[in-house]
Amino acid sequence: MNNGYNIKEIRQLYNLTQQEIAVALGITREMINKMEKGKRSVSKSTQALLQRFMQERQGEQFSQEAVKDVQFIGVPKRSSSLPYHLHRLEQKNEASQYLVPLIAQKAQAGYVKSYDQVDYLDTLEKHGLPPGVNPIGAAWSYFEVDGDSMEPTLCASDIILASMVPAEDWTDIRNFSLYVILVGDQLLAKRIFKKSEKEWVLISDNEEAYPQITIKVADVKQLWLFRRHIRSRVPQPKEFVINQ
Repeated sequence: MNNGYNIKEIRQLYNLTQQEIAVALGITREMINKMEKGKRSVSKSTQALLQRFMQERQGEQFSQEAVKDVQFIGVPKRSSSLPYHLHRLEQKNEASQYLVPLIAQKAQAGYVKSYDQVDYLDTLEKHGLPPGVNPIGAAWSYFEVDGDSMEPTLCASDIILASMVPAEDWTDIRNFSLYVILVGDQLLAKRIFKKSEKEWVLISDNEEAYPQITIKVADVKQLWLFRRHIRSRVPQPKEFVINQ
């Protein structure tokens, strides 16, 4: 099934490998392979990513008519440019350092409202990735921890490095793993338990003060998987006894 969209044709039109188009879209090469072979349908979110991918490249290597021939059937044309996080993915091929936006505590209210607006996201402070982290194949962001709901694992002002989880992969979330979730008007760092296909349970490590809450998956706008942790302070050591 390709829902009227020939993903292999669009990939070949731009002379890309499966890995290259997967990176550009922020999904896995395995998903591209399955869609090309008809083993997996092209979801609405992937259709939108592909549509934006093509529109961003109109006038670069191909005429508008050539691109129009392979556009998804029934998806309206948009005038917006490539989403910010996909634009960041493309920069992996540049010689300059790959920089990742930081959503600090003071910026979180703005991020909740403007997470998909390039002009706003370009104003965020940016930092390089830590040693050993390969930027290829994922969209990355730093998040500053706000509050004590995840203590003692995470403390206020700690920094989380996370990679975006495409909506197509939300069915494969890891129970009790740590995620950053943009849901409704909140940006939360929580562990997730998949209660059902439509509901997740959000769990705080500081459960005595923050009981579990259940959310609807339909209300989730973004999902980021925890990758690295930068502490804002050294943990309090045990009491030492000095030998006499």
